[in-house]
Amino acid sequence: MSECRECEPLLAPYVDGEAESCDCDRVRRHVDSCACCRDALARERLAREAVRARRAGLRASAPDLLKARCASYAAALAPVPEQQAPASLLRRWAPLSLAATVLLAVGTVFGLGLNDKVQALAFQTTIDHVKCSRFNAGSTPADPLAAAQHWQAKFGWAIRVPASTAAGLELRGVRRCAVTDGRVAHLMYSWLGEPLSVYVLPKPALGETAEFVRRFRHNSVMWSQNDRTYIIVTSHPRDPALEGVVAYVRASAY
Repeated sequence: MSECRECEPLLAPYVDGEAESCDCDRVRRHVDSCACCRDALARERLAREAVRARRAGLRASAPDLLKARCASYAAALAPVPEQQAPASLLRRWAPLSLAATVLLAVGTVFGLGLNDKVQALAFQTTIDHVKCSRFNAGSTPADPLAAAQHWQAKFGWAIRVPASTAAGLELRGVRRCAVTDGRVAHLMYSWLGEPLSVYVLPKPALGETAEFVRRFRHNSVMWSQNDRTYIIVTSHPRDPALEGVVAYVRASAY
């Protein structure tokens, strides 16, 4: 377990080509023998691919303050003359041209002046939803009770996982998500042929009234109840069917 904790922060630099050679060797050795971290490494790679595929839309819809921060960040790198810059430094920063907007935003989203916490949570969970949807597209249905028990045994706090329904909502799995402080349960579903995510935070962060946010062509619905915060993310439009899913999750929630 300690090896996993030490390896986890190296995965993103490894994928981005920023890790030192000794850390690269360490990551490769560990993932060869650890299925969980091997899966996490695959998710990091898919996240990079998702950002690459959607970077134009993400840049266009980013808040002005975030765009200004990214421009300032890029300008800070510009003064280094190419002939004086070591090849290793150029290789280290080259990947940022593909994903600087999103990676910078995820790391500092609460300090960039997004309208409020609702907007910040919608931003982060939508990015994670897109990434994990691609990774888990072919997963098989999961058992909600077993998933909840496994989560509590591993992470020490309880969640209640809504079961699949005859209305097309089908549980695909539960994993830990890196949104906010990394202690978020990500309940992954398929609904009407499209991925749907339910995020559970271990503390109340919002009011009890459900709030709807539209970001990156996805709808987010979020609220707090029973000392938990819930966020639903889907590309499905806001209509009575979606509100029915929200009502079902609220009735089933911990």
